[in-house]
Amino acid sequence: MSHASIPPAERRSRRPDASMTLITSMLERPLDPGYAAAAERREKAGLSRSTSLRSPRLVVFLVIIGALVGIAAMQLRGSETTKQRTKSSLIERIERQQTAVDAQAAQAGALRSEIAALDAETLRNVSEELAQDVQRLSLVAGAVPVRGPGFVVTVDDAPSSADEGTNSDPRGDSGSTDGKVIARDLQLITNSLWEAGAEAVSVNGQRLTTTAAIRFAGEAILVDYRPLKRPYVVTAIGDPGDLPATFADGSGGTYLSTLKNSFGIRVSTVVRKEVTIPASATLGTRSATPADRLGPAAPPTSEGGPS
Repeated sequence: MSHASIPPAERRSRRPDASMTLITSMLERPLDPGYAAAAERREKAGLSRSTSLRSPRLVVFLVIIGALVGIAAMQLRGSETTKQRTKSSLIERIERQQTAVDAQAAQAGALRSEIAALDAETLRNVSEELAQDVQRLSLVAGAVPVRGPGFVVTVDDAPSSADEGTNSDPRGDSGSTDGKVIARDLQLITNSLWEAGAEAVSVNGQRLTTTAAIRFAGEAILVDYRPLKRPYVVTAIGDPGDLPATFADGSGGTYLSTLKNSFGIRVSTVVRKEVTIPASATLGTRSATPADRLGPAAPPTSEGGPS
């Protein structure tokens, strides 16, 4: 039926919101009919239309709920406190054991130096030339401590690693390591020092040899499986006139400059008149033959091999 076919009288008596009966019903009677009927029954029985918030059962229920929530919160807090105590205890034990290991390593180094001195004295009695060869090889292999003019490079994490650099990233995709010194940084710095003419290099007192490695384990930097603490001090022995200038003009100086300007890493360099680099703590002899047992070289056989 069209609007034009409705009689005028019926059109005047119709409500303007007749087409919105559902919405009108919800606004006029917001209480659900079932709840309204239950309220009427309570009113006929002489009770209040709604349950009072002061009902003993409701009060007891709320008290029980509050007690359960409080107990759960105390248990969670207690668990967190236990975790913190356990973590602090583990850190304490690690630091204590590390101190003991460092003391034993220092003692081992001193004994190794004493043994090297005795070996050198014994070799001189056998052959001065052989003693000089052994001394030269010991210095190259890192078996004995060395002392001389040095160049020291110190790097440390940025004061705040939240700021990101705007220059090119020399480390590629650094991710969340921005502002922190990583193993690759120390690798590049030490390699640049070798390239610049360093004769011996150590990181935080750990001697670098041909068998040493700088690695990253979690958030710790390891040299020969020994963790390092910040700041990271790289010490090199070499010509004080050429080593610092060659390093600064080469890839090492450029890399340090980029780390400082792009990531805010703290960098300092200093030339010292004399530094001491200890012997390698992990270097050991795998096989040896006493010099007095070495006979003259055997003549080759007819096949060209040793007899």
